[in-house]
Amino acid sequence: MLITANSAFAQKEPDGEVLLNFNYPAVGNVYLNGLFFGDVAYLPLGEVLSLFYIPTDKTASGKGLQGTFPAKNDNWLIDPITNELTIKGKTGKLNADKYYIGELDLFLHPDYFYEVFGITFTVNSYALSVSMKSINPLPIEERKKRESIRQQLQNRQNQGETSIPILYGRNRKTFGLGVFDYNLAYTNTNLGNNLGVSFNAGMELLGGDLQGTYQGNYYQGNLLSNFAGVRWRYVLPGGLQPDRNVGLASISVGQVSTTSFTNGANLVGVSITNNPVIPRLELDSFVIDGTTAPDSEVELLIGGQLVDFTRANEVGYYRFNAPVTYGTVRLSTRVYTPTGEVIIQDRQIQVPFSFLPKGFVGYNFQSGLPQFTSDSLGTNLVTHADIAYGLSNAITVRAGVDQGEIFGDQSIYPVFGLSARVFQQYLLNIDALPDRYYRANGSVFYASNTSINAQYTEYNPNSALNFRGQVRDANLNTFFPLKLFGKFGGFRLTGERIWFNTGEGVNNYQVDFNTQINRVVFRVNYRGGRRGILISENPTQNQFGLLTTSLTYTLPRTPGIPVYVRGMFLRGQYRYSTLLEQSESISILLSQTLFKTGRFTMGYDRQLALKQSQFQVGFLIDFKSLRSSSQFSKRTEGYSAQQSFSGSLAYDPAGKTLIPSNRDQITRSGVTVRLFVDTNENEIFDEGEEIIPAKAVRLDRSASILLGSDGLLRITQLQSYWKYRLDIDIAALPNPNLAPKIKSFYFIAEPNRFRAIDIPLYQTGVIDGTVFFEKDSDLIGQGGLRLILLKEGETEGEVIRTFSDGSFYSYGLLPGKYTLQVDPMQLEFMEAISNPDKLKFEIKALADGDYLEGMNIVLKINSPDLNKDN
Repeated sequence: MLITANSAFAQKEPDGEVLLNFNYPAVGNVYLNGLFFGDVAYLPLGEVLSLFYIPTDKTASGKGLQGTFPAKNDNWLIDPITNELTIKGKTGKLNADKYYIGELDLFLHPDYFYEVFGITFTVNSYALSVSMKSINPLPIEERKKRESIRQQLQNRQNQGETSIPILYGRNRKTFGLGVFDYNLAYTNTNLGNNLGVSFNAGMELLGGDLQGTYQGNYYQGNLLSNFAGVRWRYVLPGGLQPDRNVGLASISVGQVSTTSFTNGANLVGVSITNNPVIPRLELDSFVIDGTTAPDSEVELLIGGQLVDFTRANEVGYYRFNAPVTYGTVRLSTRVYTPTGEVIIQDRQIQVPFSFLPKGFVGYNFQSGLPQFTSDSLGTNLVTHADIAYGLSNAITVRAGVDQGEIFGDQSIYPVFGLSARVFQQYLLNIDALPDRYYRANGSVFYASNTSINAQYTEYNPNSALNFRGQVRDANLNTFFPLKLFGKFGGFRLTGERIWFNTGEGVNNYQVDFNTQINRVVFRVNYRGGRRGILISENPTQNQFGLLTTSLTYTLPRTPGIPVYVRGMFLRGQYRYSTLLEQSESISILLSQTLFKTGRFTMGYDRQLALKQSQFQVGFLIDFKSLRSSSQFSKRTEGYSAQQSFSGSLAYDPAGKTLIPSNRDQITRSGVTVRLFVDTNENEIFDEGEEIIPAKAVRLDRSASILLGSDGLLRITQLQSYWKYRLDIDIAALPNPNLAPKIKSFYFIAEPNRFRAIDIPLYQTGVIDGTVFFEKDSDLIGQGGLRLILLKEGETEGEVIRTFSDGSFYSYGLLPGKYTLQVDPMQLEFMEAISNPDKLKFEIKALADGDYLEGMNIVLKINSPDLNKDN
């Protein structure tokens, strides 16, 4: 009999009480206490919800539980004292025969677990086990995913870059064949034919990268040719270290461009700089802190990737030091409160590459003869120099000088500048060019995607840069995300004001709105103002007002839609001139993917005011070795047909062959990876050794990886001079007993060429032995022990269990040094010591695998006398 202040009632006693084995991936193997009433097992509510991390609170009676699940607004309550039952906010009656109040928990009929939580329990009374299915995601599953990601993060942090070797550093070549990009285009029109070619070649010469472009055009029997961008660059070791401030990073000779703030010039000469070839990544650290519910789990994400996590203290305070990287940085904090609520906060920071870390100095210097056209070279020397200094991580100052007639009438033009970050996310940039112009620019980009950019310029009316006779100009560009009728969209407003030295001014403005309704994207744009230079005699000549509307629709790729139209892209556009008060044009475009690697386009455009039409059709297809583009256009007067082929060829030193590609490779790099069984154990590929054809490598950055018919892996689209981490995916090898000596390493991508990387593979090692317990001078095999096997340089070990006779074995061990020891917790419980305390051994890289046997461990009682003797 259970008597409470509100009621008195008798409970039917259960027919039996048993421990049920419950095994669930996110929970593991545990035991649940079940009460049987006939053939039905009642399960403990509090214990089950605790296992699944479903948050609960006690009810006012103290015997019931309540909370929210699966959504934060889905309230539930189960109270056996008041017989109250609430499911998703709806209150009902709790049946007295479907619960039992135990001494430590409230036991429920399985029906209630399904009705309230969507969980179905199935009990096997013969095996005394229970299984489960849930129609809703359980908090324990999300928690396990978070813990797994955090564990991976900790492993990467513990491993660090210092423990991973650079096996393939920079290997300079006196002469290294490289890559060759090409583009051939033949055009036939009603006015004649034209053949255009573009060849871009790159290689390594004298330890530096050499590249240049040839462009030719054959028309009506005449060939027009020119060379562009022909230069040789030597990158010093400091140019590969963006985190250091070096004295000299690279030297370039040939056709170079000045790094002027404005009015840059093309020179034939020399350029030197101390700015690294590899972009700097991190600039500063940004403190992120806040308060939330005590004991909450808090994660920090940058660009959607977890970089750190912590737990709020007893008053709910948390703090992170987030790295601020160049470019647009999106910082997010995710707070998981003890009640199961998830709170997400976003912020956005922009850091242009013009900023330097505190104390860093960057400089550029170019000097040479000006190149006006491909065959026209000036005779007067032109020089440019600039220097920048990081006063702090938020302020960078700049100064420079331009010298030469190409910049203007004066012999020397000075340049000054300042870049600053105010309150982390507000950017201010000031450029001062005396005798030319003064400009200020401010911008901000919020996490909500709202952005504001404003610019003001004051001109010197007599400057050579003042082409339009301006006195000053100002412009404002804003973007606001919107949500109308549940649909997301955006509103952009742009305005410009130009003042002329005639005393008149011009206003230009643009309004743009776009939104998406299901699969339809709608956009409307209006531009108004004046174009070009102001003509005072007839100001209406330059006025314009243009309204543009467009609809875009993409067909879904669902099975119910015919295959030949799945994913089809359709766009219609209409333009109306508000100045002329008449329609200007209408156009329709259709685009569809064909054969997975091709795209077909067809469009029609009608200029209503001019009464002219144009119909065009095109087909683009990517073959493995090249890209083909075909296009035909028929206008009211005339036609045009064009066929072009483009691609690239690269010399592969490993296969000693040319590798074709459908993508450009100049300024890029590539590697050829050869996985092979090192039969003679010399770590070098020799003729006759078996090549393992497997796509079993991963990079820490994006790249294109293809497995060739010769069994070699070719990785393309790498950035020249960048350092890449390569991991061998042992699970992807066709032979599970094969493994490399080193599983992860770094390599440097060589400029404008391929490099060969050989990865020798060996049979993995096997160990076996026995753990004995010494009793009365007898050695007895000790079963059920946990042995911890740890590889040198790693933080997570493997657990091996001994069999009933004390024997153990492990296979698939990578080459390296290991330690093996009995679990210290078990030793402490047994009050025993191990001899040896840690068993140290090494698995050697052998073609047939390394087999170690007789690895025995002896346990003894941990008595004071024994410790004294030892």
